[in-house]
Amino acid sequence: MWHISTAWVFGAAWLWITTGAALTQYAKRLGLPPFGFGLLAAIPFAGALLQLPASYVLARYGHRKRLMLAAGVIHRMAWVAVALIPWVLPNPWWWPGLLVLMGISSMAGHAATPAVLSWFADLIPERIRGRYFSRRSQIGQFVGLVATVLVGLGLDRAQAAGNVALIHAVSLCMALAGILGTIDFLWLARVPDLSHRPDPEADVCKLFCEPFRDRNFRHFLGYTATMTFALGYIGQFIWLYLFDVVGMSNTEANLMLVSVPLAISMGSTRVWGALIDRLGCKPSMVIAGLLIVHGAAAWILVTPQHLWVGYLIAMIATAAWPGVDLSNFNLLLRMSASEEGQRQGSAYVAVNSVVMAVAGILSGLFGGVVANMMGDWRGTLLGWPLTYHGVLFLISGGLRLASLLWLIGLQEPEAYSTRDAVRYVVGNIYSNVQQAVFMPVRRLVRLGRLAYVVSQRRRAARRARRALR
Repeated sequence: MWHISTAWVFGAAWLWITTGAALTQYAKRLGLPPFGFGLLAAIPFAGALLQLPASYVLARYGHRKRLMLAAGVIHRMAWVAVALIPWVLPNPWWWPGLLVLMGISSMAGHAATPAVLSWFADLIPERIRGRYFSRRSQIGQFVGLVATVLVGLGLDRAQAAGNVALIHAVSLCMALAGILGTIDFLWLARVPDLSHRPDPEADVCKLFCEPFRDRNFRHFLGYTATMTFALGYIGQFIWLYLFDVVGMSNTEANLMLVSVPLAISMGSTRVWGALIDRLGCKPSMVIAGLLIVHGAAAWILVTPQHLWVGYLIAMIATAAWPGVDLSNFNLLLRMSASEEGQRQGSAYVAVNSVVMAVAGILSGLFGGVVANMMGDWRGTLLGWPLTYHGVLFLISGGLRLASLLWLIGLQEPEAYSTRDAVRYVVGNIYSNVQQAVFMPVRRLVRLGRLAYVVSQRRRAARRARRALR
């Protein structure tokens, strides 16, 4: 468990260097057209289709650790190749090369995913998963906080020196990220592989049909598919909105979209982890899901004249995101456990990933089509300016709300009911607020009483001295 957390320090550095302003600016400088940003959003989901054959190989032949390490190293080293695009490819091939290499990286990463999740499910005891992964996530968030600030400042300085300098700076960031990400997987080589036994008689149809027979898993798939469609295109278009409409610099955009959310998540992640361990995954998913519904739509309130109104509203959703991620991850981890080799749980991971892949691909294509069709369209909503970005944000909010309907039929016998969980959370919030409000008053009252007692003793002492005189 210690090695898994330590390895994530390098993995988080890869993740947050390649996320955000660096990749968006790189894609723009490589000449990626507007529709291409939809494809860029869809590529990470398309690679998930490789999880089906990867899961079958695991079930029939085993070699879980070897598959994970080999695919993981290819996944991260592909980013070094991405960094070399301006240096080795002719100009017309820059943005097609970016999409191809991103596709290769995505496929390799998803080939490793069933092995990684099944392995973690066997290594991490279920009773502490919420707290363990929340703390592991906090480590990554701290690394991301430092990385994004440094990357943003470096990109702004390079951008001031010209377009060529900016391309070279981003290229250097991508190469560094690829090397650090590779160390993440190599560090896991010292962690033993436990409890996984291959089944030489594994049948493809039986292996992948079994998850669909699970009614609970079908509801989980419906939730993840709807939520993925709502989120798939959002990331790329929020960055474009801040650069093209709001007019932010790289540092400002990185601070607003990465650094501040990471700082908020660091404070809320541990709370959500403890809440999941106490209440269960389903009630935590419902509570967090309701708190993120407005998260995308709030960005239409962020304008060059009013930067902070919508942003502060969106930060409420940011504080709830760890609840969504950790609940989803822990529920999937429970389904993917091999149970001492008695079941091939990696099939659940693969099927879930393929469904998410289809939803993510459709989401990215949908976002690209809307962006291409609406182009420079301008409108207003309740007096606020609206572009095609805002239309996409509003659609995402509606889909987030719709995804919660799938949780009605999701069963988790050992968890609190959603109503009891809400009462528990509200009661805790009320208790903490009450304590925060009344504690200073109580301290002042105690201080006043102490001062009164001290003053009475001093008066008594003075009277005694006078009587002796």
